[in-house]
Amino acid sequence: MKKLYPFILCFILMACNDEQYLVTDNVVGQTLRFAASVIEQPEKPGAVVDTDDPNVTKDFKAGDSFGLFIIDGGGNLVTEIEGHNARNIKVTTPDGKAWNVNSDISEVVHKLGYSYVAYYPYTNSDDFNNCPDKDKINDLLTAPAEDQSEQPATDWMITEPSKPEINAVTTLKFKHKYAKIDIYNSFTQEHTNDWASLYKFTKTVDDNNVEHYRYILNVDSAHKMSVSGKYSIGDKLTGIKQFTYNRDDVAIENGRHSIVYTYGMDERCAIDLGFPSGVKWSPINLGTEKSTYLDEPAIAAAGKLLGKRLAWGELYEKDIYTSATYIDYPDQNGVLLPEDISETVYDPVKQYWGGHWMLPNVADLQEFVNNTEVVKTETVYSEDLGKDINKITFRSKCNGKEITFLSNGYAYNSTVSANQYLYYMSAIRSNAYYCNSLVNSSGSIKVDNTYINRYWGYSIRPVLKEYDKYTNDEKKALVTSRIDDLAVDLGIRKTVKEIVDGVEQNVTYKVLWSPFNYGAETKVELNSINGVPVDEDAFVNNDCFKSPGMRLAWGDVVERAKFSTAGYKNSAIAAKYNYNNTANTDLNTRDLKYEDDIIQLNWPTGWYMPTARDLQLLINNTTVSTTTIDGHRWIILTGKGDYSGVSIQIPAAGYIDDADNVSWPRNAGTAYLQSATIGLSSSKPTLYALFIGTSSGNLITTAGRPTGLNVRPVKYVKVSGE
Repeated sequence: MKKLYPFILCFILMACNDEQYLVTDNVVGQTLRFAASVIEQPEKPGAVVDTDDPNVTKDFKAGDSFGLFIIDGGGNLVTEIEGHNARNIKVTTPDGKAWNVNSDISEVVHKLGYSYVAYYPYTNSDDFNNCPDKDKINDLLTAPAEDQSEQPATDWMITEPSKPEINAVTTLKFKHKYAKIDIYNSFTQEHTNDWASLYKFTKTVDDNNVEHYRYILNVDSAHKMSVSGKYSIGDKLTGIKQFTYNRDDVAIENGRHSIVYTYGMDERCAIDLGFPSGVKWSPINLGTEKSTYLDEPAIAAAGKLLGKRLAWGELYEKDIYTSATYIDYPDQNGVLLPEDISETVYDPVKQYWGGHWMLPNVADLQEFVNNTEVVKTETVYSEDLGKDINKITFRSKCNGKEITFLSNGYAYNSTVSANQYLYYMSAIRSNAYYCNSLVNSSGSIKVDNTYINRYWGYSIRPVLKEYDKYTNDEKKALVTSRIDDLAVDLGIRKTVKEIVDGVEQNVTYKVLWSPFNYGAETKVELNSINGVPVDEDAFVNNDCFKSPGMRLAWGDVVERAKFSTAGYKNSAIAAKYNYNNTANTDLNTRDLKYEDDIIQLNWPTGWYMPTARDLQLLINNTTVSTTTIDGHRWIILTGKGDYSGVSIQIPAAGYIDDADNVSWPRNAGTAYLQSATIGLSSSKPTLYALFIGTSSGNLITTAGRPTGLNVRPVKYVKVSGE
């Protein structure tokens, strides 16, 4: 669930230095700021949701717009500013954080008595653009259609007229016009409800495989409706069991936004400890949850219970925890479960709670250890164990919030041992026998990977991770915005003949190289967790350096799923370049046209796919060495002489053809880089390419154009006086 962030919209206004806003002709301009928020009423029994509550779902995303109207002191709409229509001013957020006027109006003048009203989402229509009065705005927000499959993500929202405050901040509080219902399902579930026969819902699946069902209803009088369904968990190893759920108290009313979690735990209960990653922690153990929202008393009550005690990768409790009763003990049948069971059928949190809940991984546990401190340890009686255990309170070093854990020990055979210590499992196994866990058996909190048997029974503390993934286009924009500054000068210079002012002259260029192959960003996942911004600089400067990049057939501007000689032969690009070179050619020739050069199409001006001459200069002016990154060989090309401290790294990724359509294919351990220059052949479509082995390289003339090769972009910078 996304946070409701404050949104600031800047206008220029005319105001005096007094605390009142007066109408004068000679006043100093100030900045009128608009903060946009949503008044929500989610499923939180017994409480009115504060608009400043950061856990309230927001309905604004990058690219959203609302329409703004100005009301004068007489209650009439301001119709014109700067000779332009001032009704239905479009205001847009490019990133979900800032708001900008997106209209012909450059300045909004504030006068005494002015107020502002807005609606969402913005609609460019004659009805809105010619709206005669503020009451008509509300009438234009039409009732939802029966078929909502194409309806926007939110129903209409509107604000009351808002006046600027003394500090020139106007808070626009949007209210839902109709009743909006969001149903969050895990991927294992289905649901039915009282209104399904009346409306066609919109279903989406997010990056975490969570199903979202959305309904927008016109409900004049408040009443309650129900949501029910069924789901199953498990597989042939764990055993499959069926479960049902029912929510008969969903509040339905115009102006209200109800959030319904059909699985075990409401995501709004998660504790934000302010950790850098954005990961939130459950306040209670798996198995102590309720089907409704847990308020503070309910969380306190659940916090006295240990909940389900499970072996790693199992879903159901047992009477005896031994290697013989374990589904995945290596001495019996080998290791069947993956190293990471997070979000799989073997993740009990995902199976029981669904949504964005999951087992913590090792990084989550270590982040918890690094960013908390124990502030209290007290003895409490455990009804689960029938004995005293420890209740440990941790305080976040980031924001001061607290969270408690019960010492749970571990179950072996039919008894629980070491119940005065913490043993909480992660989703990661350290080897065939052990799993990583959060423990404090030695008197300090740590992540243990050497002692915790997977077949023992442990309590589980879930974490909440909603991923917002960057698209390839968004990642490409990050790369292209920084690539000029990242260009690497290996000391390579190239002189070519060019026509300058009608005269043929020698022109010298620096040949600068990209630090990574084209499309490196497409192979690197970039996402934020629970709305926390990611380190975009680290992504470009570090992660992309370790990515092999895209493989392309010659002239392709989209990466192929399969590299087929026959398929390429029948393609438009093959027909366009249906010729071969039969004798030595000028290596500076750029046969590939602009519209087929993926670098020129997508990177800033000055960047190209290299010519054969560029690749030859690259290998002639560098020394070759190798290194290992993430278990794969990479080739290091280091400059010579004054540039001996400068290098680029190239993945030893080989090439892909018809026979080997895999990630690290033929001749893995060597590198092939394609050029924009057609190769030498009388019968086959070829190109020049650079081959690099473990200690040297050379320009080859007959690389196949249908073959999947990497591309290393170059940038030309004209050198004066050389």
